[in-house]
Amino acid sequence: MISSISGVVTRIFESRIVVVQAGIGFEMLCPTAEQIKLHDQVTLHVYLHWSQEHGPSLYGFENNLQKDLFLLLIDCQGIGPKLAISMLQQSQPKHLLEMIAQDNASGLSQMKGLGAKKAEIVCLHLKNKVPKLLLEYPDLESTKLKPWNDLHETLVSLNYSMSEVKQATAMVKEMVKNEQVPFELLLRKALVVLSKK
Repeated sequence: MISSISGVVTRIFESRIVVVQAGIGFEMLCPTAEQIKLHDQVTLHVYLHWSQEHGPSLYGFENNLQKDLFLLLIDCQGIGPKLAISMLQQSQPKHLLEMIAQDNASGLSQMKGLGAKKAEIVCLHLKNKVPKLLLEYPDLESTKLKPWNDLHETLVSLNYSMSEVKQATAMVKEMVKNEQVPFELLLRKALVVLSKK
């Protein structure tokens, strides 16, 4: 399995680049292709995808976070590699993770090629995986994102069902709008909501 490729960029077209290493040109789809310049020396983290219809395709990423998020996305039903690349082109990984962690399917659905149904699938499928990914990238966990992750994990640990957690979180989000609210207050509000059920 190819993990990474270092070489010189000899061609850039649309979302694809060609990196030459030891006389071999590797063509790959890259979400940050437009930020790369011809003749740049690059090291890209690579994923080799096999399709029965098209055979092998290479995907290149500037860092492990992009690659790990790409792998999570293509694990979702209906999200293929090209759509996952498109999502990474349209939004920074941190912002994508925030929308997923906050169950913001409506925000995700605004992305080109995604739509409401696939956005809901992404949120549902990755809701529990985002906190685990954040553990590998502690610098990424923003003050905006962390309280909601903590709330989700705490409610799950209190044996509330996933549907109860989702409903309570959605109601609390509606209450606080986009304000930054400490975890303790979010938890109190969520428990009040859940106690009324």
